[in-house]
Amino acid sequence: MPSNSASRSKEFAFGLTSPLRALALLLEHPDLLKLFLLPMATTLLFISVTIYALLAGLWKASQAWFFGMNATAGTWAPGILTALGGGLLLYLAFSSLNLLIQLVASPFNDLLSERTEQALGEPRHQTSLRAFIRVFWLDLRKTILAVSLYSALSILAFIPGLGLLCIPGFAMIQAFTFLTYPQSRQQHGVRMSIAWMLQNPSRTLGLGAACLILFALPVFNLFALPLCVMAGTLVYHRK
Repeated sequence: MPSNSASRSKEFAFGLTSPLRALALLLEHPDLLKLFLLPMATTLLFISVTIYALLAGLWKASQAWFFGMNATAGTWAPGILTALGGGLLLYLAFSSLNLLIQLVASPFNDLLSERTEQALGEPRHQTSLRAFIRVFWLDLRKTILAVSLYSALSILAFIPGLGLLCIPGFAMIQAFTFLTYPQSRQQHGVRMSIAWMLQNPSRTLGLGAACLILFALPVFNLFALPLCVMAGTLVYHRK
C-alpha cells in the first residue's frame, strides 16, 4: 500500500509540475516559441473582444437603470430576477470562455502539441488533409463535451456544500481538454480518452489542478493556453 501511495503521489506531482517542465522544454527548443505565441494571440484577441462587449453592455445597462429610477416598487422584483439571471449567464460565459478559446485556437494548439512531441523524440505523424480533418473533428467533439460538463458543474457549484466538491471535476475537465491534442493524433475518441484518464487518475488530476491554477492567475492566464497544451502532451507521453 505505501508503495502505491508513493506512486500515486509521484504521478500527481508530475502532472502538477508539468507546466514547469513544458517551460523548460520551450527554453531548450526556442523554435517552439513562434507556435507558442499563436495560441497566446488568440487568447488576447478573445479577451479583448469579451471585455469590450461587457463594457458596452454594462454602459447600456447602467443607462437603462439610471433612466428607470422612477420605477414603481412593483417593478423591482422582475428587475432583481433579471439581474440574477444575467449574473448567472455571465458566470457561465466566463467559465466556458477558456474552453471556447481552446476550440478556436485548436489548429494552433494541435500544431504546437505535435512539435512538442517531436522535441520529445516521438515519431512524426503522417500529415494529410484527411488526417487534419479527422483530428479537428475529434477535438471539436471533445471540446463540446468539455464545455457542456463545465457548464453543468458551474451550475452545481452554486449549491451550498457542492462548490468545493466540484473542484476535482473542473480539474479533470481541464486535463481532458489538454490531453485531447496528443490523443486525437493517436485516433483516440472520447471513450478511449476517458479510459486513459481513468488508468492514469493521479497524473491526470495533477495536470488538471495545474491548469486550473494557471487560468485563475491574472497575467499568467495569458500564457496558460499554450503552456497547458505542451504540459498535456508531456503528461500523455510520460514513460
